Amino acid sequence: MSLDRKLARWREAGLIDEPTAVRIAAFEHSERKPMALYALIVLGGGTVALGVISVIASNWDDISGGVKIAGDLVLAIGLALATGWAALQKRALATEVLVSVFYGFTLASLALIGQVYQLGTPTYQGLLVWSATTLPLLLLGQSRYLATLGVIGLWTTHAFAFEALFGAIHAWDRHSTDVIAPLVFASPFAYLALSRSSWLRRGRPQYASTLENLAWTALLVGGVALGFAWYEDIDGGELVRTGLAGCALVVAAFGAALPKLYAGAPRPALITLRMILGFAWLSFAFTFGVPHASIEMIGALLQLAWLALFARACLQFGLIRAFNTLTALIALRVLIVYFEVFGSLLDTGLGLITGGALTLLLAWLWRRKARPLTGAEHVA
Repeated sequence: MSLDRKLARWREAGLIDEPTAVRIAAFEHSERKPMALYALIVLGGGTVALGVISVIASNWDDISGGVKIAGDLVLAIGLALATGWAALQKRALATEVLVSVFYGFTLASLALIGQVYQLGTPTYQGLLVWSATTLPLLLLGQSRYLATLGVIGLWTTHAFAFEALFGAIHAWDRHSTDVIAPLVFASPFAYLALSRSSWLRRGRPQYASTLENLAWTALLVGGVALGFAWYEDIDGGELVRTGLAGCALVVAAFGAALPKLYAGAPRPALITLRMILGFAWLSFAFTFGVPHASIEMIGALLQLAWLALFARACLQFGLIRAFNTLTALIALRVLIVYFEVFGSLLDTGLGLITGGALTLLLAWLWRRKARPLTGAEHVA
């Protein structure tokens, strides 16, 4: 709901008077940033950066390596000077564009150096150097769009580095899953802990919130994906054994840190977060710690419970849009269950009727329970 509509409703309900509404509207409009413009500018800057990568990565047979490096150095100096000037002059839009272009340009420069000198460096090493050296550059920005770009770059580096690490572990130990599992399991929690750090939230609040939202989203998607493991047979050779203890330590450590990480959060919300942590470990242990045949219904039930826990947490933290989205996903998953159970299209009539009835029941429960949990009169 837009701000103007909210203010109109509050005036009609007698919660605020007209002068107060005018002051609130003036303050909020003055604080708003042109988010759509930011998105288009950063998107354009990112596209230019990708274009630079494509051009530099192409094979320039007619140009010597020295000319390529010299041209790249000139461009780098120009971008550095322009970015520094924009940041010092506090020109937010110009800084966002230049930082996004410079961010991609540095990756292109590393690719160019590797091409000219035929280094043959593993991809993960180049990405690690890129992520480490461009961190101060990214911190010059402020918007969530640049934060998203930086998080995507960080996660890409993380994925390639883990791929190389897992390959080395697998070559060294045939029971590598017991080492790999805790590392993968801990990854989203590490990002969550970073996003709640006081220095990041104080200095770059948009970066912190973006990192936190994406980390929770990754955890949510990972839990849903875990349910699909029940659509396959898991035998004794694919089990995680001692690695489950490492995953349990991750859950225990993050659970103990929750009151500090989410200081001021309602106690019921912290309890729900601990339930999410415990359910994550139990689902992982039950799925990959015990051999089982394909039992699709168990996977579906685990997914529904996982989505329900996240929906409850969103409601308790006042994230109504996220709660509505998760409620819709739960209803959609219920309908999909009926397609899975009843099979072919000719046999789905009863399934659709029953699934539709359950969806209506879910909507009624959502409408009834949302208000007391949030303490608000309207949640839609």
